[in-house]
Amino acid sequence: MSHSVVIFHKQLGDLVLLEPALRRLAHGNSHTIDLITRSGFQPIGSLIPFVKFRTRPSAKCYEALWCFDDRRKSAFYSLLTRAREKHLLINPGASIQWYHSRIFPTILKPDHGRLYISEYYWKHILDGDHGSFQAPELAPPPKEWAYPVSSSKYLHVNPTSGWRSKNWTPERWATTINRLAEHGIGPVVMTSGMQDWQRKHCAAICRQLTQPAECIAGETTLENYIWVIWNAKAVLTVDGSASHIAAAFRRKCLTLFGHTDAICLHRETAYSQALVTGDVVGRQSSRLHLLPHEPVIEATIKLWHG
Repeated sequence: MSHSVVIFHKQLGDLVLLEPALRRLAHGNSHTIDLITRSGFQPIGSLIPFVKFRTRPSAKCYEALWCFDDRRKSAFYSLLTRAREKHLLINPGASIQWYHSRIFPTILKPDHGRLYISEYYWKHILDGDHGSFQAPELAPPPKEWAYPVSSSKYLHVNPTSGWRSKNWTPERWATTINRLAEHGIGPVVMTSGMQDWQRKHCAAICRQLTQPAECIAGETTLENYIWVIWNAKAVLTVDGSASHIAAAFRRKCLTLFGHTDAICLHRETAYSQALVTGDVVGRQSSRLHLLPHEPVIEATIKLWHG
């Protein structure tokens, strides 16, 4: 009987945040655990050495199954998977459906307590001594993932995420990048997702730059994207996967937050910092477009030279 299987079908950055819980279930790398998740996430899975990546349930029988989201697909795969124990641990606010109680003898939805979501997963999976929480960590990407950028020691700018509501304005991005160039911060390598609006957002920024950025928005595979983050001197991004991956690589990163919860989605360190719009403008849960560019420029300069 195999040790544990984890089922998870949320977003890419959420999977990175799950790494400490996966490590704990693997007993600090002494076991290998199976991870059933989206097929496109295989590159991230390969950077977690104690994880065996799967996209569908197998015929194996496990000691324990852990599901970390409320999606129907995850519940269905949990139903199909054989395990002596089946646990559902979801975020407060997620909905528990009638079928969850039929699949999972144990359903956990503890008080979040304003914890970093990565620590929330890690803390509530097993009883007994927790030890000390260690932030998400990924192994270095292989050289084969390299994207042929001409720049080195670059500032990686990733101005989009999966949610358009997290966008900062092209004008403020351009002003920020132009001012950073005046302080000797650059060159800039810019990435984005594959959606048309994400590419257009990056193009609108680049049209206003005084010095051209190396814009590869929408041109990278996930492997390339991970490599670009790994090789950056610093990363400037909105709340999203680039922020979580950069932190897991211990890369300098400044993340811009608007209405999303920085307390739950960010862990402040010397190398990973956040600017929260609500803190700057004095109104909580403010949209990112209200964030002025001056504090972003100042924080990036300090991080770059720190």
